[in-house]
Amino acid sequence: MAERAKLRSGVVGAQGPAREARKKKAAARTAAPEGEDFRIERWMTTPVITVRPRDPVAHARAILEEHRINQLPVVLNRRLAGIVTDRDLRDAPRAVEISAKVSGADIAPVEATPELIPVEEVMTAKVLTLAPSDTLQQAAELMRRERIGAVPIVERTRLVGILTRSDMLGAFVKLCR
Repeated sequence: MAERAKLRSGVVGAQGPAREARKKKAAARTAAPEGEDFRIERWMTTPVITVRPRDPVAHARAILEEHRINQLPVVLNRRLAGIVTDRDLRDAPRAVEISAKVSGADIAPVEATPELIPVEEVMTAKVLTLAPSDTLQQAAELMRRERIGAVPIVERTRLVGILTRSDMLGAFVKLCR
């Protein structure tokens, strides 16, 4: 009987380390991910759908609708020149009319059509950007503080990606698993 107790304790002892190893593996899976998992480059959208400064507002709106997106970086010679949002494009004719009245220019309402207004007239030229090596936390803080829905990701003056609210939510869901 004593031998049986020793055998059992030996068996239990043998299972103990295996069980412990399984627990460690499970804990590692649920633990916070490594620092690289929080880098923007892992979660940003690439390739980036873009428009050029002289493209008509109507063309940019069509791209937004086709791809079901809300922001379009404006690129000239592979460099970020600005960003335009669905709201900028929707309000473009009215914004151009108001701008013309304020500046004293005489513009007929017919001239302020989405087909004739270039994107550069309604884009935001001073764009807030981040680098691929920046973190999701930095992106979330910037997006929340500035109340923006996307951040262009730039490396050495070149647009390499875009991080949107949807990308952030996708990262959150995956990182919480």
